[in-house]
Amino acid sequence: MFSEKTHRYIFLFGVFGLAFGMMIGTVPTSVPQIVLMANWLLEGDFKRKWSHIKSNKIFWVLSSVFFISALGLLYTSNLQAGWDDVRTKMPLLLLPLFFFSSKPLNTKEYHILLYLFMAGCVVNTLWCMTYTHVLHKNEVVRDASRFMSHIRLGLYLNIALSCCVYFIVNTKSFAKRILMILLFVYFLFSLYALGLASGMVNFVILFFLFLCVIIYMQKPLIKFTSFLVLITFVFFVVNYVLRIKDTQLNLRPTANNVITKNTPWGTPYIHFDTLGQKENGNYVLINIQLEELQREWKRLFPDDSFSYSPMRNIARYEGLVRYLASKGLNKDSAAVVSLTEEDKQNIQNGIYNFRYPFWSFLHRRVYELVNEYDEYRKHRHVNGHSFTMRLYFWDAGFKLVKENPFFGVGTGDVQVELNKVYVATNSPLNEEWYKRPHNQFLTITVALGCCGLLVFLWSLLYPIMSLKNYLPKLFWPFFIIVVVSFMVEDTLETQAGLSFYAFFNTLFMSRGFFEKKGEG
Repeated sequence: MFSEKTHRYIFLFGVFGLAFGMMIGTVPTSVPQIVLMANWLLEGDFKRKWSHIKSNKIFWVLSSVFFISALGLLYTSNLQAGWDDVRTKMPLLLLPLFFFSSKPLNTKEYHILLYLFMAGCVVNTLWCMTYTHVLHKNEVVRDASRFMSHIRLGLYLNIALSCCVYFIVNTKSFAKRILMILLFVYFLFSLYALGLASGMVNFVILFFLFLCVIIYMQKPLIKFTSFLVLITFVFFVVNYVLRIKDTQLNLRPTANNVITKNTPWGTPYIHFDTLGQKENGNYVLINIQLEELQREWKRLFPDDSFSYSPMRNIARYEGLVRYLASKGLNKDSAAVVSLTEEDKQNIQNGIYNFRYPFWSFLHRRVYELVNEYDEYRKHRHVNGHSFTMRLYFWDAGFKLVKENPFFGVGTGDVQVELNKVYVATNSPLNEEWYKRPHNQFLTITVALGCCGLLVFLWSLLYPIMSLKNYLPKLFWPFFIIVVVSFMVEDTLETQAGLSFYAFFNTLFMSRGFFEKKGEG
């Protein structure tokens, strides 16, 4: 329709817009793909395009995940859910179609794309930190990420960190190198400030492997220095986690951790669990006087009181008891009277530990994981605990795979069939937590069976085997990040996760493909 040059500009506009836009919301992610689709159709010349892709094994392998998902519609009973899943996975077909049937990006265009992606990361994180720490003083770690889940944001920021390293190593400009170092520090600080624990884990893995490569490839002095850095880094991370664990779970030798018979007014205490839950090393469920707690809290906050019936605000009671324990107090009226105004506000805001508001988001997330570990180890609560609930998600998924090993339950029936398993096995999870497996390999197998899993693994590994000597260096940190993500998340079941995988995988594979053909 337009000139070849105009269509090229529109293609670049769409690709650059997607690189930036996928960091700032659903619409900025979708619109560039619509632009790319419209441009591809209006450009015409389908005979040439077909000749480019019909014998392109990389294209067909990359898009095979979309095709097997579509095939799964043939035996699904929930067509609406199936169509929604297939529609979400459309970029797995469309992005390879656009990239492999168009002129490849040159180095300058490739670098501009990476710069725009990093700019999107800056915009995203600046707004998240402003919203969380300035405008709203947000206390909930999972709400820190505003445009996508905190887990997906961690994936993107690790690619941004890898891009910084790439430009630091490959640029000759001193000013640009300084800028990239500053951006690297900023993105790393963003992981910390927004409490992106999974993102920090990915960074630790990448950093560990990066140092291992240096140790293997460099001269003895650099190897020795890198080894010392590696050991120091591992020691720091382990010590940080263990320090939080010890503070939270090691019993403090105080009078409040000894079972006491009566309150100062002679009313008997109740002791529910002498070997269980702790806050800051203090037992939560001993030395409790229920009536005094309820009476004193109701006197202070008549509209925010609690009772012990299932329909009343029992969560307020649980939060109050944990908060008092965190301060090393018995759970009676005298303890409630001693609370400051800030303490009372914290309790009403659902904060369980008086130190919590002073911690960084990352510290809070590690604290939550320590509690989840202790709750699971002592066979207590699991609902709402992201790590320990995964054990039940995985168990339900494996049960379905055993029942439908070859072709799975169908693209649209994953959640329905999992719900049946949770009910049949009397899962301790509440119905609101009947979730998918949170493992992409397992989710694919549940939906499409072992046949689908083999196709999925082939789509991951064949392009690497075919292009391994031509793939850009940034592909390798991306691949490590995405495989780790697949092991603990249903990455391809959300737009942000699907866009992350489809965009970067297609980008890096297309560069490797055209480089191998001598067109890069």
